[in-house]
Amino acid sequence: MSQSESPIRAMFDAQRTAVKQSQQLFKQGMATQRNADTMALTGLKGQKSLQRQQLEIAQAATHGYLSATAAMLPSDDAPEVHRTIDEAFGQLETTHTEFYDALERELERDVDSANELSEEFVDALDEQTDQLLEMTRSVEDQTVQNVDELSGQLREQLERTQELQDRLEDKLEDQTSDVEELLERQAEQIEQFQQQLEAQTESMIQEIPVQGTDEPHTKIETDPEHTLESVEGIDADTRERLSEAGIATIDDLTRAGPESVAEAADISESQAEEWIEQAEA
Repeated sequence: MSQSESPIRAMFDAQRTAVKQSQQLFKQGMATQRNADTMALTGLKGQKSLQRQQLEIAQAATHGYLSATAAMLPSDDAPEVHRTIDEAFGQLETTHTEFYDALERELERDVDSANELSEEFVDALDEQTDQLLEMTRSVEDQTVQNVDELSGQLREQLERTQELQDRLEDKLEDQTSDVEELLERQAEQIEQFQQQLEAQTESMIQEIPVQGTDEPHTKIETDPEHTLESVEGIDADTRERLSEAGIATIDDLTRAGPESVAEAADISESQAEEWIEQAEA
C-alpha cells in the first residue's frame, strides 16, 4: 500500500459508512412504520419529510466529499461523477416519493398492503444503495491510481533534480581544483623568476668596481671624448663628487640640470650652467 493510498481510502470508507448509516436510518424508519399500524397520516407525512431530509443530507455530503477530492486531484471525470450521484439519489427520491404517496393511499384501505410496499421500498433502497457504494469504490480506485502516478512522477523529478545538483557540485569542485593548481604553478614561476632576478642582480653588482679596494673588478670603459675631463673647470675632486651623484659622463651632465649639478659639485648654479653649455657644445 502506498503512502497516499491509506488516507484516501480512509476518506472513502468514511463516506461509505455515512451512506450505510443513512440506509439503516431508512430501514429503521420503515420498521417503525410497519409496527405503527395506527399511525395517523400526519405522522406519516412527518416521517416522509424526515427521510427526505436525510436523503438530501447524504446527497450533499457525497457531493462535498467528491468536490474536495477533485480539488486535491483535478480530473475530467468529476462532472460525470457528480451527475451519476445526482441520478442515483434522484432515483432514491423518486422511489421514496412514490412509496409514501402510495402508502398514504393504501394505508386507509389495507395495512397489509402498506407492509408489502415498505418491503419493496427497502429492497429498492438496498439495490440502489449497493450501486452507489460500488460507484464510490470505482472512484476510489481511480483516485488512488492517479495519486500514485502523480507521486511517482514527483519522485522521478526529485531524483533528476538531485542528480543534476550532484553533477554541478562535481563540476564546480573540479574547476576549483584546476584553479588552485594554476595558482600554485604561477606562484612557483614567480618564485623562480625572483630567484633568477636576484642571481642576475648579484652578478651585476659583483662586476661593478668598488672604490677603495684592491680587488680586481670589471672596469667600465668610457670614451674620453665623453668624460667630464673635457669640460673646463671640472677638476679631479669635482669629477669624483659628481660621479658619486651619478654624473660621470657628458650625457649625464646635460641631463642632470643646473640645480642638481650645482648641489653635487658644491658650486653655484651659474657655474653649473656654464659646464652644461660646454657639454652641449
